[in-house]
Amino acid sequence: METLSLTAQKRDTVRKGLNRLRREGFLPAVLYGPGVEAIPLQLPAHQAGQLLNRIRGTVLLELSVDGEKHTTIVRDLQRDVLLGTPLHVDFMAVAMDQKLTITVPIRLVGEAPAVATGEYAVMTGISEVEVECLPRDMVNSLEVSVDSLAELGDTLTVADVDAPPGVTIISDSGDNVARVAYAGILETEEEEEEDVFDLDAEDVEVIEKGKIDEEDGEDGGEGEQSREEA
Repeated sequence: METLSLTAQKRDTVRKGLNRLRREGFLPAVLYGPGVEAIPLQLPAHQAGQLLNRIRGTVLLELSVDGEKHTTIVRDLQRDVLLGTPLHVDFMAVAMDQKLTITVPIRLVGEAPAVATGEYAVMTGISEVEVECLPRDMVNSLEVSVDSLAELGDTLTVADVDAPPGVTIISDSGDNVARVAYAGILETEEEEEEDVFDLDAEDVEVIEKGKIDEEDGEDGGEGEQSREEA
């Protein structure tokens, strides 16, 4: 697996002042993990944003902090709801000999014979699964073929997703991944979803609950908020 790299510095700006830090071109971050006490960090926002926008799924990232290197994964990334730019990132240090529980996207491949009729469409279910593996065995995505979806009601579940050696899927095997439905039903559900979601634009910072408390209470409206509340 490809290992990406970033350079960060320890930062003194905590609680208040993170908005100013961002205006100065820095991305606030935190590093934590087994044997690593939570360390507040700052990274060059432009460089870090370019790399973070390239990441798909969970990948290993070598983080150099004042010359000391840590093998990490991005555990949480908070973005601006309008611009999509990173606001805060949590890096978790990992040990190469200890298994991780991570989320991996599901990618549908192939062609469903049912779609060729024009009457049916493939309705997707969950888009990712939880897996357990060693860091060296991590994958960016898991593929599942839709070639078997030929008739109305045909379904693919998590049990149909193949995992490579070293990767164990721990999500419910019965969870729906894709099924064949009438094309009209799919269009109706998509329209209903568009009507339901109406996001408010808020510049907030989410920090994983229990990892570091010192940055809560951001000035400029960035209030205290845990991941569970996001």
